[in-house]
Amino acid sequence: MALGYRVFTEVERPPRELVAQFAAIETPDLVDCMNGTGMVDRHIRPIYQPMPRFVGPAVTVALPTGSFTMKKMALEMTQPGDVLVLAGRGVTHHALIGGNIVYGLKQRGLAGLIADGAVRDVQQMQDDGFPVHAYGLAINTGPKSGPGEVNVPVAFGHCVIFPGDIVVADEDGIAVVPSGQAEAVLSRVAELQKVHAGYMPVLERGEITNIAAIRQGLEDSGCEFIQAPWR
Repeated sequence: MALGYRVFTEVERPPRELVAQFAAIETPDLVDCMNGTGMVDRHIRPIYQPMPRFVGPAVTVALPTGSFTMKKMALEMTQPGDVLVLAGRGVTHHALIGGNIVYGLKQRGLAGLIADGAVRDVQQMQDDGFPVHAYGLAINTGPKSGPGEVNVPVAFGHCVIFPGDIVVADEDGIAVVPSGQAEAVLSRVAELQKVHAGYMPVLERGEITNIAAIRQGLEDSGCEFIQAPWR
């Protein structure tokens, strides 16, 4: 097997109905419900604003040299609703992708693109309304050929993304939900939203939630409360 130079032509995508349930969930809530996992490095950010939020199953491509031919093979593997994941190892001295290819992705019906590396042609992408998160910008192109792998697990912004994982991106950042854990995460999100709803009456009154218990905990740990101005 040509390790490091492979194209897997099939992706086990979660059901569309399941993916759609993540469309309105904020990325901070998702990360909270996964105990801090699934969070992509905050430096991979929207390349323009306002940026449409998007969600979809991952089609991944590992790009150790930025090979254009491997990217083209990854594009061929995409389906409507997918998120293309370009794992470029944080390289910013050349662009992993530009406006013309991204325009083609929009026509294919992709939900969005995330790149651990640089992209270019920001204005064209914004004019097309196609959402892109990237590590940086560059105006020159990368190499045409070279090794790489399509639809394999990739290291991406201090996160591991598997083909078919559910990528959720908004202006706060990117959260990645393992496809096999999607139902469990949705259940935890529902519980969290109930807790948040319970806070709202207190917050609407301008009060501080749970303050009595917090003060008691501080006093129990040795914190001193002094009923006087500082001197």
